[in-house]
Amino acid sequence: MSRKSLDSKKIGSKKKHRTFPKEQASKDTAVRSNKRTLLFYGITAAIPLIFFLLLETGLRWGNYMGDLTLFSDPGIGKNEYYLPNPNFAARYFFYTKTVPSPSIDVFKQEKTPDIYRVFAMGGSSAAGYPYGFNGTYSRVVKDILQDRMPNKQVEVVNIGISAISSYTLYDQVAEILQQKPDAILIYAGHNEFYGALGVGSNENLGGFPWFVRGYLKLQQYKTFLLLRNTLVGAGKWTGSLFGAQEIDPNATLMERIINSRSIALDGPKYQLAMHQFDSNLSAILEALTQKGIPVWLGSLASNYKDQAPFVDVPDALDAQEQPLPLASTIFQEGQSLLVNGDADAAQTRFAYAKDLDGLKFRAPESINQIIREKATAYEQVHYVPVYETFVEHSPNGIIGDELMLEHLHPNAKGYFLMGASFAQAMLENKSLAEWVQLPLNDSGSERQTGNTHIEQNLIKQEFEAYEKGMYLSDFDHRVAYHRVRTLKQGFPFVLSKNARPYQKGYKPLGPADSLAFLAVHASKSWDESKVELGGIYERTNRPEKAFLEYMGLIRNQPWNDSPYVFAARVRLNQNNFDAADPLLEQAYSIQPKDAYTTKMLGAIMVQKGDLQRGITLLLESRALSPNDPQMLYNLSGAYGLNKNYQQAMEIAEEVIAINPNFPGIQQWKAQLQRALN
Repeated sequence: MSRKSLDSKKIGSKKKHRTFPKEQASKDTAVRSNKRTLLFYGITAAIPLIFFLLLETGLRWGNYMGDLTLFSDPGIGKNEYYLPNPNFAARYFFYTKTVPSPSIDVFKQEKTPDIYRVFAMGGSSAAGYPYGFNGTYSRVVKDILQDRMPNKQVEVVNIGISAISSYTLYDQVAEILQQKPDAILIYAGHNEFYGALGVGSNENLGGFPWFVRGYLKLQQYKTFLLLRNTLVGAGKWTGSLFGAQEIDPNATLMERIINSRSIALDGPKYQLAMHQFDSNLSAILEALTQKGIPVWLGSLASNYKDQAPFVDVPDALDAQEQPLPLASTIFQEGQSLLVNGDADAAQTRFAYAKDLDGLKFRAPESINQIIREKATAYEQVHYVPVYETFVEHSPNGIIGDELMLEHLHPNAKGYFLMGASFAQAMLENKSLAEWVQLPLNDSGSERQTGNTHIEQNLIKQEFEAYEKGMYLSDFDHRVAYHRVRTLKQGFPFVLSKNARPYQKGYKPLGPADSLAFLAVHASKSWDESKVELGGIYERTNRPEKAFLEYMGLIRNQPWNDSPYVFAARVRLNQNNFDAADPLLEQAYSIQPKDAYTTKMLGAIMVQKGDLQRGITLLLESRALSPNDPQMLYNLSGAYGLNKNYQQAMEIAEEVIAINPNFPGIQQWKAQLQRALN
């Protein structure tokens, strides 16, 4: 074969696997074009994501709407506590300006093994309205459990909030679980119609629980909240253009949150509310029991006998399309039956009238039925017969004004019974048996209780002292009075828009009533009012009334040394050193660097004969306030009793240099002089 033909074969062979330059260029161009297209679409898709990421970052940096977490750091002590966030409920009230806040119950950020932690969930009744603070049932529970569980540090944190529905309770669960609860208390169900996101509320998103619960998860994003508020604002503005009625900003929260004022028994909205409560309660209990958290679920009480129905629904039909009777007619039948002595029949009519009421502020009987069913369905859910306890303590077994302030909020006695019911149910449960120490019976052995029902006589016999231990003073009762009177002068108790507010021209009955009026109508703080009132009582020689105010402060602020000192001062002025001692000891454990506390506690130790500790405490006080003549006089006395006469004389001379007329100093100096000679 010639070279030429060989070269031709090689060339031909190469040509078979070769791409011409023009064809290669076309393919490269197509690849580059595809990459550019993908890049273009990628950038186009990323722009809104980047925008929302930057917007979310900016909103968080600017603290839009504030902190909305369930728990926040109040800055108490060395930042060692959490409390329910006062701004938490802003998550839910997007249409109504008034945002209710939860109770002030602090708990440790770090949960140690000796802590038994309980969270109490629910609406305004759970939150103790109109008392709040020491009026809550949860504090009665804490008092009882702490006494029965002395080896535990019991924390009962009330996160109840007015005007919330079961959606809020569901939304709280994830953050509650982060705080490692040992138990959950639930008293809820009155707000399924008019609470936030309820079917008859202005804050309503429809009757599909799965949709609303999904919406709640989106509220963790500030961008979503901004969008929500923008849409609501635009809706209000558009409505105003077409003459939509503006909600009165001076109206009560009860009036402002209502959308549907006539809901028929077993009608569509009624059924939606029952489905909503059933679905949400199941979701709540499922989440808690999966984590092994026991739940105590209370039945609901309201005013049957002394609260007439608010609204009749004239055209309502039952499931068989038959007309339903008017609520007012059935209520009057109940009254007549009660007058004639047929209490059982009267109770039945009162309950039916409540359910027929078109304004469904009071939970219908179906809510309690759902509560009982859930307590049976879940092994770790325990029924608490709050309703039954109220019936037991009501005349003729019908709940009325004896335990209720208006339509559904208990009075002080009622809140005590709520707390006692929950506490008794918990103590009777085997899950607490290893920590609970039962009281002794007459024979000196531990009393045994059943595990199936509340023993009403035990609530009376064993828990009666805890009612007094709520430390509700005249001031607290007047605060409740003014809140309830404000509530009852508006819708739905009074329908007239021209009613003169009672606040105009109101004449207070005394200093407690005056400060209570300011606390309700002028935003004067509760604790500031109690301190001021305690001072008034001390100056006017009413020490027991002052002591009650200070003990109320201690119960509300156990982390604060000041009320312990105030209460101790009352007892010291009565020369009751034994009563002052534990109060000062507690104040000292909270704040050891206080000149007054160390001075008075040191004096008590000297008086008790513990000279060494007394001198140590007095020296601590001297380091904080070196020129206090009373402290120096006590220190000189302590040294004298310890037979250190020279030291005692030197300090006595210091007292004379500061105040030569200090009571008893000259006689004490003369006595020391004789001892030295």
